[in-house]
Amino acid sequence: MRWSLSLVVPVLVPLAVVAAACSSAEPPRPPPEPVARAASPIINGNVDTTHQAVVALILQQGNQGGLCSGTVVKVDTARHIGWVLTAAHCVEIPPVYIIQGNDFSAAGIIRYDVIDYAADPGYSGNAGSPNDFAVVRIAGVDGSTPVIPMIGATDGLVTGTPVVSVGYGRTTLNSSGVDDMNSVRRNVSKTLSQIGQAEIAFNMTQSGICQGDSGGPVLVSNGGAEKVVGVHSYVQGDCNGQGVSGRVSFGLSWINGQLTQPLPVEDCALCEKVANSGNGVCAALSKTCLADKQCNGYYECISAGGSKASCVAKFPKAEGPFNAAANCTCTTACAATCGSSLQCKNVPKCEFKITSSAACATCSEGACCDETLACSADGECYVCLKNGDKDPGCATNAARKAMATCVASKCSTACAGSGLDTGADPVVPEDDAGAPPAAGGTTTTTTSGCAVTSAHTAGGSAYGLAALLGLAVTLTRRRRRR
Repeated sequence: MRWSLSLVVPVLVPLAVVAAACSSAEPPRPPPEPVARAASPIINGNVDTTHQAVVALILQQGNQGGLCSGTVVKVDTARHIGWVLTAAHCVEIPPVYIIQGNDFSAAGIIRYDVIDYAADPGYSGNAGSPNDFAVVRIAGVDGSTPVIPMIGATDGLVTGTPVVSVGYGRTTLNSSGVDDMNSVRRNVSKTLSQIGQAEIAFNMTQSGICQGDSGGPVLVSNGGAEKVVGVHSYVQGDCNGQGVSGRVSFGLSWINGQLTQPLPVEDCALCEKVANSGNGVCAALSKTCLADKQCNGYYECISAGGSKASCVAKFPKAEGPFNAAANCTCTTACAATCGSSLQCKNVPKCEFKITSSAACATCSEGACCDETLACSADGECYVCLKNGDKDPGCATNAARKAMATCVASKCSTACAGSGLDTGADPVVPEDDAGAPPAAGGTTTTTTSGCAVTSAHTAGGSAYGLAALLGLAVTLTRRRRRR
């Protein structure tokens, strides 16, 4: 969002032409510029730290990347599924991650995997077309996930209604020549200057929305709380003409239809997305790993093409925490649904392969799996197990002591003489091949005249550190280069 320091004469940017057969009954207007296809910001706006439900959409397909904004409008905390309202043109490049945070490039962000998404079939694909709405379903929400609900069928909007627009867009005009790399959420207060059946607009001579703000909300105070009444669609001029948003009440029937679609099947792929998103157990392990110098160094070493042996030599206390995060869905969060999958086939149930005897392995896996997993996630404890507890510090390591105590109590006969119960266990850790596979996906699109109907399913397996954070960082860099 931008603030203009001086009066700017409006310049019309005919980047797209509205096809007559697809146009709405709105008054004639100059050719529009889509908010997310060129460069425009929330200009003259304020840094926003209150609208946490307004999120950033990271878009990626092949070498193409992009950024849009959106709003979490509904959550199902029992199934950990949420719904993000955004613009239809924002999903022309598929969204792969949704980022919650005041600055989507900063530490401490919350990332959600995309389950699937759909665009309003009434949207023609041309800037200025009505029905510029899309709904993205995300995984990993919980009771702490913020929500801003939509307005109902009667929004009460009139010319002069005060509104607030929020988004992650540019903060400078395109004509400034600045390579704007804003990643901070901002807001701007406006009053509506035009009201149409399908769209609403405000004047942006002094301030307004720009590229990257596409899909973000126009908010109005209703009944003591803010509600979404519009979705940023396009601008006229160099982000200093009219800012136009789709009117939610106009698209409400289709949007509500998406919000009430049957929930996805609770299979392994969905379980992985939930576990690796939001505050999920695997997402927490990944954050812990990436915040640790050893584990993060190991991750970067593997990602750069280093061999496992050379990376372990550089970061000896990283192997356990890295494997714990990379194998989390197989061993912890999704063992019941993913245990028999190909990706989990060679991952030991409790992260370590106990080799002292089959009886000891069976007993310790059945009775002390939690303690073994906790030891695996502890860098020092993992090294202790791997090296037969040669380091004197193994005797005082809390995770190692807890594991030994459990085995001594519950598997004393089966593991007698193994050393597992005393701190001298000869175990063989699971061999980790390095960075997990990149996520894939399927897309089907049908077109009919001006209408575009998309039903997309986001990528397959999303387990492992590379899928959890690496791609989001890469996409941010790609967007900035573009």
